[in-house]
Amino acid sequence: MQDDSESPFTNSHSSFVLYLEPVLNRFYQTYQNIITVSCCPDGPLADMVVPISTIKLSSFQENGPFSDLANDSCMYVLSRYKKGSPNACIKNNNFFMTAEDIPSVLSYLTKNGYTINSDITKLLLKTGVVNNSERISSGKRKMICMVSL
Repeated sequence: MQDDSESPFTNSHSSFVLYLEPVLNRFYQTYQNIITVSCCPDGPLADMVVPISTIKLSSFQENGPFSDLANDSCMYVLSRYKKGSPNACIKNNNFFMTAEDIPSVLSYLTKNGYTINSDITKLLLKTGVVNNSERISSGKRKMICMVSL
C-alpha cells in the first residue's frame, strides 16, 4: 500500500470546485438541486461546508471500477448557515444553498478573499471532465466555477 502523506496534492484545499447537483433530501423525501463542493475548502467557507451521506438517485446507475455508488458515500454541501448555528440543521427547509443562491455565494467568496478563476473554469467546462465522474451519486452535476483562496 502506498503512503499518500508525501503527495503534494493530498492536503491542498486552497482550490476547489463548486457544483450544482441533484440530491435526495432524506428528511423531506424530495430531490433538490443544491450547491456541492469538491472538498472541504480552506478559509472561512469551511464553516458552512457540511459532509452528508448520499445514495444513488436511480437503481439504474452503473457502478464503475472506482465507484463508491455501491455504498452510501459522502459529499460536501454548502449550507446557508455556519456550523453550530441553531438553523444549521437538515430539518430546516432552507438549509442547502441552491441555484438561486449562486450570486450570493459568489459575492460571499469575493468578499472573503477567494478568487473565482474564470479562465480555469472555462477550460474545465470546455473539456467536460469535471461534470463526468463515476464517483458521484447523481451523475448529473453541473460545474459552477473553480475557486482559489
